[in-house]
Amino acid sequence: MKLKKILFLASAVLILFSACEQTVEVTGITISEASVSIEKGDTTMLTATILPKGAEGTVTWTSSNPAVATVADGEVIGLTEGTTNVIASVGSFNATCVLTVTKETMDPKASLKGSNYYVIIMDGTTASSIESKIVGDLRPNDVDKFLYIWDGTYNAGTSTGPNFFGEVEAWTSLTVASAGWSGAGFNINSTANADLLTSMKDITDHPEDYYLHIGIKSKDNGIHAIILGGQTEVKFAIGASGFVDGAATYPALGDFTRDGEWQRVEIPVKTLTDMGLSYSNFAANPNIFAFLSGGVTGVTLDLDAIFFYKK
Repeated sequence: MKLKKILFLASAVLILFSACEQTVEVTGITISEASVSIEKGDTTMLTATILPKGAEGTVTWTSSNPAVATVADGEVIGLTEGTTNVIASVGSFNATCVLTVTKETMDPKASLKGSNYYVIIMDGTTASSIESKIVGDLRPNDVDKFLYIWDGTYNAGTSTGPNFFGEVEAWTSLTVASAGWSGAGFNINSTANADLLTSMKDITDHPEDYYLHIGIKSKDNGIHAIILGGQTEVKFAIGASGFVDGAATYPALGDFTRDGEWQRVEIPVKTLTDMGLSYSNFAANPNIFAFLSGGVTGVTLDLDAIFFYKK
């Protein structure tokens, strides 16, 4: 009799242990917010919960319109005005948060409160105010750093009045000429600026810390391509859709309000390194920042306050 009791107890313990070992099957997923609104340039954090309690899995985050907002590990960054669905997925289960990005209440000088500036366009007064925080000065000097415009593709625009930072100093203003295509670039002599280019490695070594800031304004709906030169070129668009360049289409990573007032587009460098941007090495005499505006005569491109920086 005693032996039977011992065997029965041992079987019960084994069954209980086996039950504890069983995997809890995933039955769904939820997001902390069904809908949320943020300003352009702001971030918000969403949390995904796998159902039921105790179930485990890998959550994948996506944005249905990455030109409006990007998402990584639940952190959402608003890039331009519009609406997108932020989707959290585990296995075959999905949950959606409707994200609306509204017009930014912009303080232009808020972007001067960061650190580690690599400056491509910035007026002298503003640059002097953050001189101690400028790590790399890439601005044209017509000696070993240049702004080149493809012959006949752009005409000079009008750069009068306050610039992005409210200073009455010139910015880069161009209008597409009658040529079939248009393009320009900020070119660096790599021999004369070897140390400067080497210092830029920090940008892509620590992409989660850096942002690309672009001041821009227009009243038309032109789509512009941006080309960043490094070890290889990375190409993207600023506009409501991608930029078509022959057989290639560059994805839109941001847009801006077309009201003739200065706006900003900020792109996380992590997004750019995911596309292949690397400043570990450079091609000879690279175009650090180049742009195309297509061949639509009269399209304007006013640029100012272009720099990489840590927020």
